Amino acid sequence: MSLTNDDISWYDRVYDGVQIIDSCSEFSNVPLLGTCGGISYNPVLARRQLGFPLKDKPNNILLEGVFFQEGKDPQGLKARMVRAWRKIHKKGRNELGPKNCIALELYTDWVRKRASEYLMPYDYPRPTPLIVAGPSTLPNQGV
Repeated sequence: MSLTNDDISWYDRVYDGVQIIDSCSEFSNVPLLGTCGGISYNPVLARRQLGFPLKDKPNNILLEGVFFQEGKDPQGLKARMVRAWRKIHKKGRNELGPKNCIALELYTDWVRKRASEYLMPYDYPRPTPLIVAGPSTLPNQGV
């Protein structure tokens, strides 16, 4: 059984006035540091969970994977990630538009193609034709 859109509670009104950390300094996403290294978090999921519409496929640069392992950081990512948190870029309703808990067709098509590309199951309900049955009559049973 696969997870569908209807299985997830995407939006709670308690978050109506919230701004999302969209990126930090030079990073197009949000760098997160842990005890064993660091990764880059894409805030698109947060947008959906906070009720902002997903209109189109994400920009390819936003999908870049940035990570390092503790002790294996030849590019100095850890220091850059720490500095990046000094310059946080937030977005709210003014930048992201009005709240609307739907994913538009362009975004949904992109998700389906991406899931297929990575051989992931993506079960989505296909429209079924409406079948209208004719009127039925019951035989008179001496009423």
